[in-house]
Amino acid sequence: MTMGKKYCIGVDVGGTNIKSAFIKDGKIIKRVKILTHAEQGPGTVVDQIKNAIQTFTKPISHIGIGIAGIIDSRKGIVRYSPNLAGWTNVRLAQTINKKFKVPVKILNDVNAICLGEWKFGAGKGYNNIFLFTLGTGVGGAAVCEGKLLFGANGFAGEFGHSVIKYDGKRCTCNQFGHLEGYVGARYIVARARRRMKKRKSSLRKYKKITPRIIAQEAKRGDALAKEIFAEIGFYIGVGLSNIISLFDPEVIIVSGGISRAGKVLFESMRKTAEQRIMGAQYRKFKIIPGKLGDDAGILGAVYFAGNFSTSST
Repeated sequence: MTMGKKYCIGVDVGGTNIKSAFIKDGKIIKRVKILTHAEQGPGTVVDQIKNAIQTFTKPISHIGIGIAGIIDSRKGIVRYSPNLAGWTNVRLAQTINKKFKVPVKILNDVNAICLGEWKFGAGKGYNNIFLFTLGTGVGGAAVCEGKLLFGANGFAGEFGHSVIKYDGKRCTCNQFGHLEGYVGARYIVARARRRMKKRKSSLRKYKKITPRIIAQEAKRGDALAKEIFAEIGFYIGVGLSNIISLFDPEVIIVSGGISRAGKVLFESMRKTAEQRIMGAQYRKFKIIPGKLGDDAGILGAVYFAGNFSTSST
């Protein structure tokens, strides 16, 4: 079963919003966004997912759902989701299947983004890619030899929890030296605020600073914002040197708002990675921004639901 010439629904479940899309012939033809109400527990959120799906009234062939956390795609179970209160061993695929009577498959949200970019976006045409997202945390996913990499337990791709300094700062997961502890959203914003106290910056005009705003101002030429993203690029580059050594990807895709930082980020990442890998002169790889934005996860989830048989709904 493929995406083409069939109606299907893709869902991206976030801690704040649930985004769903009605898809025909592999193209999104209608989008809906509703509140998640994550703090109200699994029952309410599952009802919201159902509401997001039943907004579309035409018959569908399958449903794909991307959701943050530790996801057992084979059994259709959300083992744990950091963005959703009380989500432990929730049989999401089975519950949605019971309601809508069509095949339902679920997968980690970053895996969904990776699949979307691989099949329809920046990674199209390549067999070995690595994708990472940078937000509150740092997510990662990989396609190796034309197959999405899940790992023995379904946890492959945890880029943010790769170690870049064995005796480094404590991560939110309580371990030390993880990449996320150096480039997660809180770190980026805290670093910017500290430096703004002593230096001029266009960032001062914002009441609330986010990594996306810092990236935006870096691209516009603000010296402080550029400096911060050069440093972020260095740390990410250290992490990517490990990924390149392990998986030898053709393309590394940067997903999300930080890709807007442009040249200052990408040059720093590439330079650092090339300095730290063996045989850099013999390797060909690109570090590029994603193309699909918020649509990547939705398209990837639907593709997964229509083309993989790992879920038992």
